Amino acid sequence: MGSGLRVRVYRGVGSCTPASRPHGARRRMRGPGGIDMEPNQMLSGKVVIVTGAAGAIGKAIAMHLALDGARVAVADLRVDAAEAVAAGIRAAGGDAWATAVDVTKDDGPSTMVDAVVGHFGRLDAMIANAGILTINPILDMPVAEWDRTFSVNTRGVFLCFQAAARHLVKQDEGGRLIATASIAAKIGSPYQAHYQSSKSAILGLVRSAAWEFGPHGITVNCFCPGNVDTPMWDLIDRERGGRMGKAPGELFKEVASRSPLGRTQVPGDIPPLVSFLVSDGSRAITGQSINVDNGVVMF
Repeated sequence: MGSGLRVRVYRGVGSCTPASRPHGARRRMRGPGGIDMEPNQMLSGKVVIVTGAAGAIGKAIAMHLALDGARVAVADLRVDAAEAVAAGIRAAGGDAWATAVDVTKDDGPSTMVDAVVGHFGRLDAMIANAGILTINPILDMPVAEWDRTFSVNTRGVFLCFQAAARHLVKQDEGGRLIATASIAAKIGSPYQAHYQSSKSAILGLVRSAAWEFGPHGITVNCFCPGNVDTPMWDLIDRERGGRMGKAPGELFKEVASRSPLGRTQVPGDIPPLVSFLVSDGSRAITGQSINVDNGVVMF
């Protein structure tokens, strides 16, 4: 992707703090997902919103985008947690601003976009990353649980895309709409029908939106993480694995073993792709669902 990053992988989420370096050396940061990297500024000046930015993957994305020069709106339902992420980015020399958003509210994303444009003066990309997951068999699942999952994971992406696109079309300088989907949108697993259906719907939204917004120079894509070492996968391992009679940690190791790379995914595996999709270098890529999963799913 030509990002110029020097990468070394560590287990864990990491922190957005400068790594030790000799006086006068280029800034080098122990960044998102435990990745040690140097900035390349390929997103210099771009304003990017990241929803769900207080979560493990959202935080990693926000930190990485800032490291690459973007001005980042750190958006989350938990505004105190969002501010903590933004403060960490600013402490490391990046430009970040925290804002609250409830993506399930009709006017939540539009109010957020207006606030971000009011603060930064423009918008270049929306990363619709907020999502939830619960584990429940179809026969036991309350309709309210199904509806809540779609409200956040699918309707929330739609509202974020709609709000951002309205501004991008008016701004008339192109832009990027990017959503977090999942390899769960492409393969089946038990006890996650609501989650998998909600993520599959994102793929359809992305393809249709790519046609609608392409004439305005706006690309629309989603990325599909695999079994990333996050609290969400801890829940899957514990609750789905438990229903399958597996010991704690067994399901996670089993799924990770399906990768030809033979490694565990960390949050820092995701942001380099997102940064590229935000960049000008991705101008010919739209309507795509791109796997970032250690090769577990190859379609």
